Amino acid sequence: MGKKPVIVIAPEDVNDAFGIVFIMNKEYGDCIREAGGIPMGAGDYRAAADYADFGDALLIPGGPDIHMARYGQYFTDSAEIASFSNTRDDFDFALCEAFLKAGKPILGIGRGAQVLNVALGGTLIRNIGPHLTADCHVTGHLGNTYAVLDGTPGVFTHKNGVHKIRLEAGSRLAASMGTEAVVNSFHHQAPDKLGEGLIPSAYSEDGIIEAFEHRERPLFGVQWHPEHASDGFQRDLSVYRMLIMAAGEGRA
Repeated sequence: MGKKPVIVIAPEDVNDAFGIVFIMNKEYGDCIREAGGIPMGAGDYRAAADYADFGDALLIPGGPDIHMARYGQYFTDSAEIASFSNTRDDFDFALCEAFLKAGKPILGIGRGAQVLNVALGGTLIRNIGPHLTADCHVTGHLGNTYAVLDGTPGVFTHKNGVHKIRLEAGSRLAASMGTEAVVNSFHHQAPDKLGEGLIPSAYSEDGIIEAFEHRERPLFGVQWHPEHASDGFQRDLSVYRMLIMAAGEGRA
């Protein structure tokens, strides 16, 4: 029996009494292990090329916004200054670029999908505005209500709750999940222009790109968090199994 593939997980950064500490969310590690891989948290951005040499695939998890200068934009609101981490950006992009250069599989979750898209030359929608799911003649709705699944009047938002997605037939993601699914949603940004070689593999009901993959390479990004069970959504290992399978194919 062959060895299980090693999946390098890009870390999250936290400031404590000792300065910046890199951590790994246990949910990601659990899903990698349960899907058949060996999770390995990265701890030093200077070793990015070594991680890409040792590991079989990369998982870039969710987190804060990416600095907009990385995709050619600039601040328009002073509140945005506190919405990103240069440390996190530097580490994520160093790992992403190293695994791209090595030709190994990458899965981006939430922010991680956005990192992968930007690394390949794509851009982002900076803020997805909520809108009404049905024509109920209400304007300026101030609710932070959850996404509505049955089409009744309410606020559809990507930042709270759950919503439906439609998966593109023939995509690797559809092969794992089917052509329709319900996913959780915690993001306020999403891919706008896709990076070189990337194609959409899932859309939300309002036309936002919820997932993408590369035309030829084992590169995948999803906007939802399949590792995290929430109200109306059960944890789903299918995306992680897809990554493990791609990592195994790369070792063959």
